[in-house]
Amino acid sequence: MSSLISYLKQVKDWRDRSGQRHPLWWVLFIVILGLMMGNLSYRDLAAFGKNKHYYLTRLGKSPKLKSPSYSTIRRAMMGVDNNDLIQVFNQWAAQLSSPDELSNWIAIDGKSIKSTLTDTYGNKQNFASIVSWFSQDNGLVLALEKLENKKTSEIYCVREMVNNTPLSNQVLTLDAVHCQKETIKTINRSRNDYVIAVEKNQPKLYNRLEEIAHNQISDQEDIRTETSHGRQVTRTVSVFRIPETLQEIWISSQCFIKVERKGTRKNKPYHQIVYYLSSCYQTAQNFSKKIQGHWGIENQLHWVKDVIFSEDVSPVHHLQSAVNFSVLKTICLNLFRLLGFLSVTEARRWLGERLWLLPILIE
Repeated sequence: MSSLISYLKQVKDWRDRSGQRHPLWWVLFIVILGLMMGNLSYRDLAAFGKNKHYYLTRLGKSPKLKSPSYSTIRRAMMGVDNNDLIQVFNQWAAQLSSPDELSNWIAIDGKSIKSTLTDTYGNKQNFASIVSWFSQDNGLVLALEKLENKKTSEIYCVREMVNNTPLSNQVLTLDAVHCQKETIKTINRSRNDYVIAVEKNQPKLYNRLEEIAHNQISDQEDIRTETSHGRQVTRTVSVFRIPETLQEIWISSQCFIKVERKGTRKNKPYHQIVYYLSSCYQTAQNFSKKIQGHWGIENQLHWVKDVIFSEDVSPVHHLQSAVNFSVLKTICLNLFRLLGFLSVTEARRWLGERLWLLPILIE
């Protein structure tokens, strides 16, 4: 596995070489390690670089490098091209898991970076989002892409990512906004499978699945009752074959899954039915596990970025730097997951006195 530093050195440096005191890879290196230790502002990152300078130079194998000031870090984060940094991230992340190590289930979802929102109530409103590919098996983020809501949509962004992915024979799980014929064709051409939620944004498909589920007996069923956080929910997962008439319209679809949840929440009755369209046929038990597993991208990635890394309330409003921070925070999360930690708080506490372990990941 190539070192993280070797990949950071591939990020294009737009600065004039004359008078340059801090290599770009060195600044990014300090930001990543500083973020891992909970330093989220420019000044805190600069202080981290200064306080840990001797140790950082040993890690970077560059004893003559100076600590960058907060203004140097700020200029670097504002100047790095988002697309270039994301490309380098994707190359680095691709080597973290071999295809054989993946569980073949990858959750795909976008997350807006609220600190980049401009013209909140006007017709020039804009903000950046990051679309992530999240492995259900090991919690690693395998790919990223940036979009701006004024320029494109998550639907087209995901299609482009699928078109360019080197992965094959994976099952991509997506929410209902991606239940589009063209998206399904794109996934099919990429030699991957899909499990996609179906809602009333596709009324004909939704009504047809509802009719089949009401009038036919499912091929198989999995029923589980769970009690947690003051609520009890019975979850019934039923698998139905897709009729040929639908297969002709929704290319490569093999079955659909009905997930019915009944129970109580805060002593009030609760009932929900969700349908999923799938190009692969598996057991009801496995569908149940993996459909639930899709939400790991919310709990283990998006929530962590918002709450632990304070992404949405960040004082960094400059779009380019905010996106760069989001990418580097994703690198931090991948490093923590490689260390075996699900909780970032626990990882920071554990890592505080064990920075010497980082070369194992960086080299």
